[in-house]
Amino acid sequence: MASNNTEKQKFTFHHPELGPLTGLVQPDNVVQFRAVPYASIPARFKRSILLESLLQGENNHTEYGHFHKQQRREEESTGASLHPRRRLRPRQNRRPALHRPDGSTIDQQWPTHRLRIHPVPPRRFSYLHTSSADSNLALNDQRNALLWIQRFISGFGGDEKRVTVFGESAGSISICYHMLKEPPSSGPLFDRAVLMSGIIGPSTAPCEVGDAEKRYDAFLTRLGIEKRGDEGLRKLREVDVERVVAASAEMGDEGGMWLAVRDKEWFDGDKERVTWDRIPELIGECKWVNDIILGCTSFEGTTFASRYADVKPDAFLSSIKDQLGEESAQIVAKAYNITSTMDQNLFLTSLLRWVGDAIFDAPNHMLATHLSTVSVASRVVASGASEGKKAKNVYRYIFNVRNPFPNNVLYQQPHHWVDIYFIFKAHQFRFPSERLKSISTKHAQLWIDFANGKKPWAEYVSSGKGDEVAMLADEREGWVEKSVNEVEGELEWGYGRCEELVRSWEGKKGGEWAPLDLKCLKGVKKT
Repeated sequence: MASNNTEKQKFTFHHPELGPLTGLVQPDNVVQFRAVPYASIPARFKRSILLESLLQGENNHTEYGHFHKQQRREEESTGASLHPRRRLRPRQNRRPALHRPDGSTIDQQWPTHRLRIHPVPPRRFSYLHTSSADSNLALNDQRNALLWIQRFISGFGGDEKRVTVFGESAGSISICYHMLKEPPSSGPLFDRAVLMSGIIGPSTAPCEVGDAEKRYDAFLTRLGIEKRGDEGLRKLREVDVERVVAASAEMGDEGGMWLAVRDKEWFDGDKERVTWDRIPELIGECKWVNDIILGCTSFEGTTFASRYADVKPDAFLSSIKDQLGEESAQIVAKAYNITSTMDQNLFLTSLLRWVGDAIFDAPNHMLATHLSTVSVASRVVASGASEGKKAKNVYRYIFNVRNPFPNNVLYQQPHHWVDIYFIFKAHQFRFPSERLKSISTKHAQLWIDFANGKKPWAEYVSSGKGDEVAMLADEREGWVEKSVNEVEGELEWGYGRCEELVRSWEGKKGGEWAPLDLKCLKGVKKT
């Protein structure tokens, strides 16, 4: 291996099955194998096919891979991009942006070679349901990546029985979906998971096939495609990718999300059980993942500030009443301190808290509470008494570090995805203080320790007394273990608010619905 002062030296590694792969030696003595393909795509909107070997003539992996246009749009709209002018080169292959000898994926902006763990790979146009044969494309892409790791990781010196996945937002939700599907006959695809700001909830639960077909029909109409069936799909494949991205974004701005589809194939014929309220129970039944880190940022909903700035408190309460009923509207009003005539600034804060809870915090709290309760129960009952309920070690955190970039629209907010700026360490050169750099380094180290089988901090054990332990990251103390009572006192909010919100949803159990599908929010676009 090259010395630390060699930055651009090439290194050829001979994999026993894949053959020679040439990568670049980095200053920290990590070899980057960039853009190693793990699957191919027969056509746009078709299910990817796992590659059992390298593509012919492709053994030089010294160049960066392909960056998806959807993610590029997200970065540019939020000022998130580290390399805003980088060139996009879409091709018909699925591949991690980079690949190390131990199997982890790397991206120029999110360089996981500094983490040494295995995340779920990036997305494509993969939640557009075009037919029953090609549903849940994103999940199948990810499964192929995990299957590729199982197939080839040992040749890189890795252990296919010790794979940790982590994801944020949609990535975290995707991991939940993988935990709902039975692993292949060869065995589990991972055994540890880090769920960052994303648990399946009412806003992100899988939709029925019929609803997915209606959304696909609306998508074709938006693109001016009148034909349906095979001819409509053929015309869709001919549409310029920028138009596809723009149309997708427009539909998102008007409300709703591209969701996974509740089909029998992914959910092994038991799709009727997969409703938002049963997700904690179903994830708890996943017998092959025993250790889970899960958490959120401290103000997830601030990303919606510009969109909902003009919503009025009386209109919001009226919409909640129409959606959930009078009793539930009263529960929400009390939990979030909302009155119909309150100050607009105070209301917006409460509204954004509600949005963040509805999409992120409440599902996270539901899962943490269920898993930690089941884990405790299964450890104290006699053997066999809790059959089917695998004890899980649950580690909970709250990320309360604010956005440090003045040119970002969410500057000085602990918003959704702000933790991504820290965990990969790629942005440390931009941080204005050593404290922030140390928080970033500690963040990576905790995730590394967890992937290496260590206990990152004290387990979260639900007691209802406020003595549960969670890890709090903030700018004053860094990463510190605290009781729930301490966290709630310092941040002036509590998990009790999430519990009240879920209580207001009681009448919606067992069915599909979206908390943000309110009259006062309809037609509100991002500004």
